[in-house]
Amino acid sequence: MTATRLLALNAGSSSLKFALFDAETARHSADLPAALLRGEIDAPNGVPVLTFTRAGGPSQTQKSDVVRGDIGAEIAWLIDWLAREHRAPAPTVVAHRIVHGGLHYIEATRIVPAVLDDLSALTRLAPLHQGPGLAGVRAAQSALPQAAQVACFDTAFHASHSDTERRYAIPRVWHELGYQRYGFHGLSFDAISRRLPALLGARAHGAVLVAHLGSGASLCGLRELKSITTTMGFTALDGLVMATRCGALDPGLVLQWFQHDGLQPDAVSDLLYRHSGLLGVSEISADTRDLLDKPDPRARQAIAVFVAAIVRQIGAVAAAIGGLDALVFTGGIGTHQPAIRTLVIERLDWLGLALDAEANAAGLPQIAASASRIPILCLPTDEEAVMAAQAAAMSAP
Repeated sequence: MTATRLLALNAGSSSLKFALFDAETARHSADLPAALLRGEIDAPNGVPVLTFTRAGGPSQTQKSDVVRGDIGAEIAWLIDWLAREHRAPAPTVVAHRIVHGGLHYIEATRIVPAVLDDLSALTRLAPLHQGPGLAGVRAAQSALPQAAQVACFDTAFHASHSDTERRYAIPRVWHELGYQRYGFHGLSFDAISRRLPALLGARAHGAVLVAHLGSGASLCGLRELKSITTTMGFTALDGLVMATRCGALDPGLVLQWFQHDGLQPDAVSDLLYRHSGLLGVSEISADTRDLLDKPDPRARQAIAVFVAAIVRQIGAVAAAIGGLDALVFTGGIGTHQPAIRTLVIERLDWLGLALDAEANAAGLPQIAASASRIPILCLPTDEEAVMAAQAAAMSAP
């Protein structure tokens, strides 16, 4: 039998992540499928570099001759590289991370022209991410015209929210037009939820809070492994302080910028999405690693504001889900930065939470001290594996 391949593409505003799977294994796996190969095209110093790992092998790097940010060129180069360097069969299914599915797309969906038009109309709600994701779709359609293209949505995991949870206190007519709380990072939260039963047993079905901390950051409160509440809302600006995004903000502040300071919509959008958050407070960097290393008081204050927002929102989410039976850190910061985890848990000691210093420093899955009232976990997420599982099921005959 000819091997079939499924390619998961995670096209973001700052990098292109990918993973290659055996399509049949992904379709029949009871757990998240393991990737045959995964990697990322990024340009940390302005020079595009491909970093990749074969299953069970060491990380490797290779220079790429494409311009970082040209998603179409990157994907065409990647597909050619897979065939040339790895002799991989052409993928028969391509799964795409699409950040916003709006009101109607609440599960993985085969991409046809009408679907692509609908998703393009949602770009205004996720300007940093929807565009690159859809550019990835168009590039894959061009490079692999015979493959099934499947959209996997970050908003879909939160479709389980109650009507009350989805509403803002605005006139009902606007709610019915789609001005609602959607939530994001759903593929990441889905990936974590699938791992919890093996790690927590029956406790996994209780009140579990997952903190996805990265350049974008949000919290999700689970019950029975389903999303009950999350900190992002109508757009990916709400909730936690992020790398360059503001997080929760008094809307009156935005009105002041419009009505009294004369700022135009594009300028305000740019300010809130690209010049706020850690970068805005510190005026130094959007990266917590840089800020933790600097003695500058602005850097320390930016970290303090970031941690305070996480702690404040953990309290709110725990109240919404009726308690706290486990706390999970994930995302680039949540998984790889023990100093941030320490600062957060120190502020939550009144809840009986405590870290095992050695386990935390090593980034082990279980990082709670024996005296901690609840388990504290540190788990890498795997959005690409969730995409593969969803797309494989979707494309089954």
